[in-house]
Amino acid sequence: MFTSLFAGLTLQRLLARVIVLMTAIPVHEAAHAWAADKMGDPTARYYKRISLNPLDHIDSIGAVMILLFGFGFARPVPVNSMHFRDRDKGIIVTSLAGPFSNVLMALVCLVVTKLLLLAYYATGLDALAGVFGVFSYMVSVNLSLAVFNLIPLPPLDGYHAICPLLPRELYWKIQPYEQQMLWLIIILIGLGAFDGIIGFFVALLYRVIDAMTFFLG
Repeated sequence: MFTSLFAGLTLQRLLARVIVLMTAIPVHEAAHAWAADKMGDPTARYYKRISLNPLDHIDSIGAVMILLFGFGFARPVPVNSMHFRDRDKGIIVTSLAGPFSNVLMALVCLVVTKLLLLAYYATGLDALAGVFGVFSYMVSVNLSLAVFNLIPLPPLDGYHAICPLLPRELYWKIQPYEQQMLWLIIILIGLGAFDGIIGFFVALLYRVIDAMTFFLG
């Protein structure tokens, strides 16, 4: 499934990527900001990042990459962990909030997909099949974003979630190089280095949300 993100552009895929850029990315970043605020850090609220406005989160280079290749990045949400009431818990909750939001979006998109499929069977309208394809692709993209961000490598969310478990000396040695590591990870994505493990967990998550929507067939 993850490999399909790098397939050639079609109008349907481009439309799905535009929708992802306008929805999944801001929801992901706003979830980080909202969680940080609830855990006691007002930094993201101060910078107006608790927002679903895509313009508050989109990075121009990351946005172009999402549209052309199906993967990219947004502007990181500013977080000051020293403000958290419980520092370790705050870091973990804030880090996991983004990927969790993508799983919820995938669940919503799957519900829409199944409703569209039922409507298509009932009416036979070809237009419904096209919209079905867009939302089906969005399910895959949102699950892929969630799983990818949970990889425990800097600067991804999975890495920040385990930071409280790392020796402080190791964390401070890694911290200055996080953004450089992002470009290394992007190169590895392009080479397909993560396809196998991401595909496995995307399929696993899909089975979970599919079971949750069993009532729609």
